[in-house]
Amino acid sequence: MRRTRDDVRSPAGPVGLADRPPAGEAGGRGITPALAGGIVLASASGYPVGALGVGAAPPFLLTAGRIALAAVLMTCIAVAVRARRPRGRLLVHTMVVGVLGHCVHFAGLYGGLAVGVPPAVSALVFGLHPVLTAVLAGLVLHERPRARQLAGLVLGVLAVLLALGGRLLSAGGLDAGSALTLVGLTGLVSSAVWQQRFCAGVDLRAATAVQLSAAVPPLLVLAVLEDGTVHDWRTAGWVALWLVVVNSIVGTRLQLEAVRRAGAARTSTVFCLVPSTAALLSWVMGNGTLNAGVIAGLVLGAAASVLGLRATPAGRTTSAPERTES
Repeated sequence: MRRTRDDVRSPAGPVGLADRPPAGEAGGRGITPALAGGIVLASASGYPVGALGVGAAPPFLLTAGRIALAAVLMTCIAVAVRARRPRGRLLVHTMVVGVLGHCVHFAGLYGGLAVGVPPAVSALVFGLHPVLTAVLAGLVLHERPRARQLAGLVLGVLAVLLALGGRLLSAGGLDAGSALTLVGLTGLVSSAVWQQRFCAGVDLRAATAVQLSAAVPPLLVLAVLEDGTVHDWRTAGWVALWLVVVNSIVGTRLQLEAVRRAGAARTSTVFCLVPSTAALLSWVMGNGTLNAGVIAGLVLGAAASVLGLRATPAGRTTSAPERTES
């Protein structure tokens, strides 16, 4: 049995990765430009593609369908490899992580996109979660945050205010889209801290299947309660398929390869490029605009992420539950 630590989250949801390359593997090759580009494109594409999806179907219904499909696939994988399912209190904590990280997170993300939050702004807000998680986890675990982490947090808050400033001023306060986006961010950060605090020793494959499955029922309730119907089944279908296959499966596989080569800390820095890439993809796809506030927010957000991630010790992660694997 080998004990590792897990890290790195993406727009696909909580994704566990080994903290450093296993002994005997090619950890010295580093992350090639092609590998980094694949990770960034797979992660960043979730925002503009998600924006297209909520234009074709109600956001909570789209989220429920996407998470349900991912749950089926991950459950099949967990059963096929005979992954050890968490039990007792560990099972309950794993389900809580799933509700926070998959239900609250994605309901907030796609709900915000549905009421007009630009994909670039969403990517910027959710791209700050490693910094927020590092600071919050430090407080929860009674560890004093480092100066660079606090500096990254301050820059991150300023970046979000710049990006959302136009919406906040025009609405005279916190509008529905901004509120949903911040709720989604809270769910993502809370799930990371909860996972680190209570879910040590869980098999990653079985845990992911449980997390996804636990998120489906509350998402279905939200889908039933929301207004609207699917008016473009074709677009909604390929969007859900893209989010599951490209974001969840391909993106996760590329992240695992990057961590195998260079470790989780270095892999995390790649995600600093996700918000700006998402903004560019949104502009190319015609469902996003770039103004001075968003551009300034993207620059500050990248600086915040670099500061926060560089402040994390090499042997520690921002969302690092332990797991065992055979």
